[in-house]
Formats: sequence, C-alpha cells, structure tokens
Amino acid sequence: MLPRRSPAWIIFRAIAILLISGLAGATLIRLAPGFGIDEQMLDPRLSVQSLEALRLRHAEERNPVAFYARFLGRMLHGDMGRSAVFGQPVAQLIADRAATTARSVSAGLMLGWIVALGFAITTVLSGRAATVVTAMAFSGSLLSLPSAVLATICLLLGLPPAAAIAAVVFPRVFPHAHEQLRASLAKAHVVLARARGLSRTRVFLFYVVPAALMPILALAGVSVTLALGASIPVEALADSPGLGQLAWQAALGRDLPVLVSITIMLTAVTVFANALADTVMARLGRQAT
Repeated sequence: MLPRRSPAWIIFRAIAILLISGLAGATLIRLAPGFGIDEQMLDPRLSVQSLEALRLRHAEERNPVAFYARFLGRMLHGDMGRSAVFGQPVAQLIADRAATTARSVSAGLMLGWIVALGFAITTVLSGRAATVVTAMAFSGSLLSLPSAVLATICLLLGLPPAAAIAAVVFPRVFPHAHEQLRASLAKAHVVLARARGLSRTRVFLFYVVPAALMPILALAGVSVTLALGASIPVEALADSPGLGQLAWQAALGRDLPVLVSITIMLTAVTVFANALADTVMARLGRQAT
C-alpha cells in the first residue's frame, strides 16, 4: 500500500483520474440525446448511400469503451483522431487554441486572486462591520450570477474574457481567505504578539499570514478547476478562439474525439495544479515541524 503523500501515490492517483475522466466523458457524450445524428442527414437531396455513409461515420463511436481503448492507443502515438465537425486533426485544433485559453485563464486567475486577497486583507485589518458587509454583499452578488451572465456583462462593457473568469474566481476565493485571516488574527499567539506591542504590519505578515497560508493554498488548486470550467461559456459567448469555444462547438456537434481530448487535457491541468498545491503544502508542513 502506497503512502498517501508519497510521489508514487500522487502519480498513480493522477493517472487513474485521467483515465477515468476520459472514459466518463466519452460515456456521457455517447448517452447524450442526438448522438450520431448529423445535420446533413436532414437534407432531402441526399441519396440512400450518402445517408448510410453518414451513419457509418459514427459507428465506431457507439461503444464508448471500445472507442476509448482505440483512442488511448492512438493518443500514445500522438494521434488524437480527426474532428467530424471541423474536418481537421484534433491535435492541431487544440494546439492552435490552447495559448488563447492559457492567457485568459491565467490572467483571470491572477486578477481574481489579487482582488480577493486585497478585499480579504482590507476587511480583516479594518475590523469595521460596514466594510465586511459591503465586501460580502459584492461577493455574494457575483456568486449568484452564472458564468454565462458574467461573460455577457463583460462583453457589453467591452472587457476581455479574463475579466469574466476573474469575476467567477473572486467570490469563491474571497470568503474563504477572509475567514482564514480572521481566524488567524484571533489565535492566542497572535493576540500575545499584539499585546507585546509589535506593529500591526509585523503581526500580520509574520503571525497571521503563516497561520492562514496552508488553507488558502489548498484553495489554489481548486480555483484552477473553477477558471477552466468558466472559460467554456465565457469564450463561447465572447467569441474568443480558445479551447472553451472549441469545446462548446464540439459539444453542439457531438464531436467525440475533440471532447474527449479536451476533457483529458483540462483534467491533466487540474490534476497537476492540485498535485503542485499538495506538494507545496507538504513541504511547508515539514518545515513547520
């Protein structure tokens, strides 16, 4: 039995999650209504032979387990298949759009975290109920809005997709960061440090922040998943040529090779972010002891 924090366990868990997520995605897409139905089949001018050719195009995708096994075999050789909707190799489609999504997601994550931590630090240090209520009300209003609505608002205001992603990340990070900083500020060793006459800045940087760092780092990996999930409706509505828009268009066309490839890729990024957060937390924990 592998230790839960060992590198071997982390690698094993990451591979298992990747394999399961790809199979689950293929199965859900296969079971979705309208799978295997091509819009061209509605054309009354098509002959019987043409209709049969369109039906056979999805024949190998009807068994999700068999399709996934063949897909993994081809992927190991660098072939992710060919898109039925776009008529191009899937690997080329992803390579052309990955940079756009990476820029939007990274900028949205950075902006969302900066604003959330700024609000959290301001509300904790001010100690005023009005400041806390205002910040919580603003965070709650954003939390109640779906990603598609935030994307539409940013589009009407002429803001980039990163702003909508930041608006999704901020209300998930701010309440957690505020609560951790507030709880750390009330701990006994922090109260003792303040009683000894240490400056407010020194107490916050050297006593409050280290105590709240571990729980906040745990949220970092989760926020990557939130940003990636938000990028799909945001890029689709903002007409941003990224992976989110590609996934949306592929979903409308039930393009199984594209959707499974994007699922595995986004899962890999999420798993890597969480594994990195776990590794940093484990190292900081060893240093603390």
